[in-house]
Amino acid sequence: MEVGGPIVFIDDDEEDQFILKPILESIAPNSPILFFNNGEKAIDFLRTTDERPFLIISEVIMKNMSGLELRRQIEQDKELKKRSIPFIFFTHPAYKQWVEEAYELTIQGFFEKKSSTKEIKQQLEAIVSYWTNCLHPNRFDDE
Repeated sequence: MEVGGPIVFIDDDEEDQFILKPILESIAPNSPILFFNNGEKAIDFLRTTDERPFLIISEVIMKNMSGLELRRQIEQDKELKKRSIPFIFFTHPAYKQWVEEAYELTIQGFFEKKSSTKEIKQQLEAIVSYWTNCLHPNRFDDE
């Protein structure tokens, strides 16, 4: 199956969005990049869209709703949980407590953003490559 669903990226830092969008567009040219400034907007989108997102990438600390709370709400929503959208944290800084809590919420990865654009690109390439090749329920067409 060719990957083409949107990459949902949640980060309230507009500078990060400015840096990350062209990187993601070059890595995953068939996947629209949808940025949300907070978890509330992202969860509203996920609950109302018919699109099958390829991947969710989220910052941990944001105003209004943290990435951890966003993941918790996805886990508690039967329909969203069933969609099996891979969920990755991409944050800076990263603390052991956050990593432990995140994995209790059955995330699929936790990455600390590197400091250089080159290193960030390498991280995102690895994430997209892995999920492009990995089988999970979201990768099969409905029968």
